[in-house]
Amino acid sequence: MIRLGKSHLVFVILLFAALPLVAQKDLAARAQAIWDTGNRLEALQLYDQLAAAHPDEWVYQERLAVAQGVQAEHLTDPAQIKASLTRERDAAKKAVADGDPNYFMQLIANIDPDAAIPAPGAPGSAQALFQEAEKLFGTGDYKAAIAKYAAAADADPTAYEPPLYAGDAAYSMKDLKTASLWFARAISIDPSRETAYRYWGDALLRVGNDPAAAKEKFIDALVADPYNKLAWQGISNWAVRQKAVILAPKIERPSAPVADPKKPGNITINIDPNAIDNSKHPGSAAWLGYSIARASYRNDKFSKDFPAEKTYRHTLKEESDALTSVVAILKEQKVDRNKLDESLRNLLDLSDAGMLDCWILINGADQGIAQDYAAYRNDHRQLLNDYLARFVIHGGAI
Repeated sequence: MIRLGKSHLVFVILLFAALPLVAQKDLAARAQAIWDTGNRLEALQLYDQLAAAHPDEWVYQERLAVAQGVQAEHLTDPAQIKASLTRERDAAKKAVADGDPNYFMQLIANIDPDAAIPAPGAPGSAQALFQEAEKLFGTGDYKAAIAKYAAAADADPTAYEPPLYAGDAAYSMKDLKTASLWFARAISIDPSRETAYRYWGDALLRVGNDPAAAKEKFIDALVADPYNKLAWQGISNWAVRQKAVILAPKIERPSAPVADPKKPGNITINIDPNAIDNSKHPGSAAWLGYSIARASYRNDKFSKDFPAEKTYRHTLKEESDALTSVVAILKEQKVDRNKLDESLRNLLDLSDAGMLDCWILINGADQGIAQDYAAYRNDHRQLLNDYLARFVIHGGAI
């Protein structure tokens, strides 16, 4: 099953007053009651009817998609599995088109039904036990599902999903203690995946009623994988509940220097002279140092600093050196901070805090810089965590 994870599930109140018939209200109410038990398979037929009767209600399409995915797990005929997965994908596409804000629906909308058909595991194998657990989860039999997930986890101690979903099942039972143990086990297997942190944060928030502890787990999820939209959706959901604001420091940088494809040694610096006029914009001339530093990397500094890489890419080191050169010039000029624009003030604040590289990697990265994240994270987890708590997440639980 492509799981609709708890912390990125969009919780909604279904407003049935707009339905024209009492019978339709009763149908929606019965569907909701079954959905609340966790039995997606039993709810499938009802949401199939509701989605057909109200094709523009993205909630019905979303739940139809999830229920179709559960049904696929209970089928054995490949043609029927493909048909169910195709309906799952199509319902997800309709939900997204109708305004479903759930990013997870976008993932389901792009599945390939052929590629998504799982191969059955050998009897008694970790894969087979896991598939049995997923079937039980989809019918709301969480206690039995946990037992099967546990068996799968014991059969393959390196597998991340069995302990992750055992925790999810315990969370569905509102058993925070058991859920926490399983989430911790998943994290110990792969601390660089964001999912278990995010699920754990949601359990702490919604079952444990502990927004401060939940915030820590959602931040851990971001540190694990800041380029994953689901990690951001977790902390965003927390922020909505806590009336907090997610906003990174703004730093507007000059355009990158451009190398002549025919003569790579010819580097063009694109910078507006008016934008670096200190008389109009105090301190702005310091940005020339940024462009010069980056031009040197496009010339020959990259090949000297990264001899094992044969093709130029924008690196953390290049961006850090370039922004640090701006800081050095600003401090040499001794411009009053109050006269600087927002970008330069933020740059100085981050530099003084020793968190400039954190901003670059989390909020100022491109595909080239992102390649340097894993190595940096392995040595600076706490610093990245502190950066997010101090500079990105404002308000809410302390």
